[in-house]
Amino acid sequence: MNYKKMTNDMLLWYDSNNRDMPWRGEKNPYKIWISEIMLQQTQVTTVRDYYLRWIKQFPNIEDVAKASIDQVLKLWEGLGYYSRARNFHESCKTLKENNYMIPKGVKEFQLLKGVGPYIASAVQSIAFNIPVSVIDGNINRVASRFFAYSTAPTKNQKKISEFMDHLLDKNRPGDFNQAMMDLGRYICKPSNPLCEECPLHKDCKAFSMGQQNHFPIKQKRKKKPHYDVAVGIIWDDKKLLITKRKEGGLLGGLWEFPGGKLEEGEEVENCLRRELFEEIGVIAKRYSFFDSYNFNNCWRLYSI
Repeated sequence: MNYKKMTNDMLLWYDSNNRDMPWRGEKNPYKIWISEIMLQQTQVTTVRDYYLRWIKQFPNIEDVAKASIDQVLKLWEGLGYYSRARNFHESCKTLKENNYMIPKGVKEFQLLKGVGPYIASAVQSIAFNIPVSVIDGNINRVASRFFAYSTAPTKNQKKISEFMDHLLDKNRPGDFNQAMMDLGRYICKPSNPLCEECPLHKDCKAFSMGQQNHFPIKQKRKKKPHYDVAVGIIWDDKKLLITKRKEGGLLGGLWEFPGGKLEEGEEVENCLRRELFEEIGVIAKRYSFFDSYNFNNCWRLYSI
């Protein structure tokens, strides 16, 4: 296998098809870092506007560090996976000890909260030109199709990592990593890949077998839990009561109307009364009550 030719072909393809993204071009490690965090589990088209609003509000690490967590989460609202924003905020505050400078080096960077192998490799290769390859969902898909792996990508991480290390261009590691991610994002798509436009398709086993959509092999996912909850709209005169979710849990740090999960056999109204008292010590008087299970919604209206 001619890795050198494949690498050159990938960089030629990247240079000819470099996507216009607001975080590309300048080697600003802070901007690259926040863009890579936003791009996890999120499409580029969604991230673009969030990124531009974020940079306008927080032009640098120091601005993030000095902001409150509520300000950070408000700007992040709608992106989901809110632990990403909380960890980023915490890491920016930690960097005060380093003059708000991002450490150079993969191991050093990974000491920050929320910085895993992917984020560390991506930022360090793109911002500092450190020759380290990245592995993300897009690259897992490209490699799984290229070798037609008969098992899910999680079973082939070592092989995929070695593949990327062989291909990595030591002079342009950041560009090469972005080229591979772009290939998976725009060409080697999850369904109906554009194989004829792929610079690697001549050596791709899945393509040669005509089974591109068969790969990567999917891994069985755990069934998502379902919970019934009671929610209350509580007011006192002209003031509404909202509560803040615990930082460590689901949607941590966000604001909501008070309520909680129904226990087995518990009536909805009793659940709401119990949660109000246990969580915030409030005893409320019912003003009106509407239960609309047919629409999977429960509306509660109470006054203190």
